[in-house]
Amino acid sequence: MDLMRTPPFLAKVSSTVLTVLIVVGTARAVRAAEPADKPASSQGTQATSAASSAVSESATPPIEATPASVATGHINKATIEEQPGPDPVSIAEVGVQRLPPSTYPGENRGLMYGSLWLTFHGIQWPYMPAVGKSPRFVLGVSGWGWVDTSYVTFGPWSKFSVQGLDQSKLTYWIQQARMLLRLTPTYALGDGYFVQGQAELVGTEDQTGTRKDIGGADTDDLYLRIGKWNVWDLQVGRFEGWEVFHLGMGLDQNTFERTGAVGQFEPAIGFYGLTDNQFRPLGAAGNIALHYYPLSILRFELLSTVGSLGSTPVLAARPVGILDLGWVKLKLGTEYQRLGDQKQGSLDYITKKGVGGAVQFVFQPHIEFGVNAAQGTVWSVDTNDREDLKGSYTRTSFGGFANVSNGDAKHPLMFGVGGMLTETEDQNNALGNGDVDKYWLFQGFVAVQYVVFQQLYIKLVGGYSRGHWQVAGNTPPVTYEDEVYSLRLRLATYF
Repeated sequence: MDLMRTPPFLAKVSSTVLTVLIVVGTARAVRAAEPADKPASSQGTQATSAASSAVSESATPPIEATPASVATGHINKATIEEQPGPDPVSIAEVGVQRLPPSTYPGENRGLMYGSLWLTFHGIQWPYMPAVGKSPRFVLGVSGWGWVDTSYVTFGPWSKFSVQGLDQSKLTYWIQQARMLLRLTPTYALGDGYFVQGQAELVGTEDQTGTRKDIGGADTDDLYLRIGKWNVWDLQVGRFEGWEVFHLGMGLDQNTFERTGAVGQFEPAIGFYGLTDNQFRPLGAAGNIALHYYPLSILRFELLSTVGSLGSTPVLAARPVGILDLGWVKLKLGTEYQRLGDQKQGSLDYITKKGVGGAVQFVFQPHIEFGVNAAQGTVWSVDTNDREDLKGSYTRTSFGGFANVSNGDAKHPLMFGVGGMLTETEDQNNALGNGDVDKYWLFQGFVAVQYVVFQQLYIKLVGGYSRGHWQVAGNTPPVTYEDEVYSLRLRLATYF
């Protein structure tokens, strides 16, 4: 056909059809060259990019530079779902994180870096709830460590002889250390329910004996718990009960201050602070506790110890209540423990009962202080089902503490002072003259602490203890006293 002679309207139609064919052909060629898994729309591309970014943040969260929801190391699905396009695939969120400050809750726990601040007053922690309606699984990592270098002098208050052995003045110069890595796997649902485990792996510096000899277990906490955040939980395993009797910045566990002026020949004496069932049990025994939080300021714990301490089956109950108004904290509890015999038909057993309480005040940012008191009785019954009066006694402890801070977060400096007196009296009037064994032990300290880079705690503690023993069985009873002076430098970190 001669195009020059084609009518105008046919030429226009031909040109339009040709243009359409070129466009369609080009589009098909481009689509064939694209990857098969590329999203079909720009909206879908945005949704996929958002999901990839969220997963990356959960793997390595920049804790200091992100909001709490990102710092906890989980995927924020709400952000993804706001994007138009296909719904993302449903997943259970997974993350590994160093536990941020949000996992250690509690309003006005105490002066920052102080002894009350490191006590959680019955609060659920680590606090690791889900964000939004989606579940998440997080493995939390935290822990602490300390190194103590101590100088101690021990000796009699006056020259005396105990059981024919002369007590001499002694000097100790030792270093001790304890490091702990805490692993806390937590599965949390969007409606507040959770399942949480915790294992605390321990290393000790003192290698002079076996773990059993030096009291250094390889594990501190080892438990599982299930519950609902800020409402209730059930906890089972190896863990400590809630603290009632607070000692302040000194008298730390595994130190000479905590032992006091008790020599190798004296009857043992230690403070009683509703502590028969507070600490982690030894042997094939563990704790089970129900926690209830009816109000944000009111908390209850009902703890029981079950199992065997050595060859001795144990049953126990320790209810504790805490009223926490922030600036004032009231704590009250009681406990019962029964130690029996494995042999069927055996009549011997030991029962321990006690009651204790504390009141603590926190006035931010400069001062906190408190007072404590507790009394417990021990009754021993022999194999003939008769009271063993020599093995039955009453323990009473009371004391207090005070911490003062400069309130400056850049150069946190804190001073502490504290002390307590413990008295023990048995029920054995062997000679019928009214004389029984009576002991008392005073333990006191002064401390100063500075925190470097908000991470390294440097604490210097000076301690003094004096013990008194009246041992019946003679007329008059034998009396003697010991005393201890100590100086301890602790380097510690918490993460």
